[in-house]
Amino acid sequence: MKTIFISGKGAELKERSKKQMKGISIGDALSYNFYDGKLYNVLFLFAEPKGNIPTPRSLAITAGELSGKTGLPVVFLLDKCPAYERQRLIDKDVYFIVSEKYAYLPMLVANERLRKRKPAKMLSPVAQFLLLFHLQVENLDGKAARDIEDMIPYSYPSITLGFTCLSDLGLCQKVSNGSKRKVLKFNECGRVLWDKAQSFLINPVADRIFCDDFLSEESFPVCGINALAHYTMLNPDPERIIMMSVDRLRSFKDSGALVHPNEFDGNIKIETWKYPVIAKIGEKAEWVDPLSLAITLRDDSDPRVEGEIERLINTIKWKG
Repeated sequence: MKTIFISGKGAELKERSKKQMKGISIGDALSYNFYDGKLYNVLFLFAEPKGNIPTPRSLAITAGELSGKTGLPVVFLLDKCPAYERQRLIDKDVYFIVSEKYAYLPMLVANERLRKRKPAKMLSPVAQFLLLFHLQVENLDGKAARDIEDMIPYSYPSITLGFTCLSDLGLCQKVSNGSKRKVLKFNECGRVLWDKAQSFLINPVADRIFCDDFLSEESFPVCGINALAHYTMLNPDPERIIMMSVDRLRSFKDSGALVHPNEFDGNIKIETWKYPVIAKIGEKAEWVDPLSLAITLRDDSDPRVEGEIERLINTIKWKG
């Protein structure tokens, strides 16, 4: 038995017997001590180097091979590891624990958050982003969090929590694809899925502010009535209407880039959104996506707006 501590909580590790080493190469068996253990109800295979610690590249290759053979996420137990080496391990997505001082266990972080949470009643910003990305940009059915993290501006733990939120609300299932990975399986698709999600959707707009001028050359996606005018036959408003994050707006306020900011009127209307524009990482969006736009305008009392929104949704080429 071996005991380790993570965030002050102990876990008992049981060394693998020779019978349990089936599938593990002789080279790996000679190079590591192997243990089975559970942290917050997640099973891990722990590998402790017997001699010199291999390079991050070698550890990444070994972790992939061991995980494929055992079906378990692999964590390396290291007695020492300088900061630059830890960063290299993180960059290669290698899980590790260093003498109870440092740990990189993103699966554990996500699981601990899930353990303490209550079932979702509404979509979280990341869950809504995933849903609308699936419907409009790329089909995510059958994909795991690792498949998606390089496509969208959210971390692996955040995507995992988004998966759980979608599952809580009955919009998808998290199923095993025959390995340790959990993948999304949506229960419906296209317009049917969109209609089913209606009671769970959140308005992405966190706040609105006006100003007379915006002293910046940076471009931002168009939103509001002007975005609807782009997608439909509606006439645009004379004012400029753009979206950005709360943090980005705060930086512009602090730098004085907003001329006469106020809550009532101005030449420019800025909406701060709870999630980024629905697009792949690296793609520049000139307009907010149609479905998010429809959500932001669904309480508009103008019957023309209501009609154009319905027409807009009917023209969407559903991806998922």
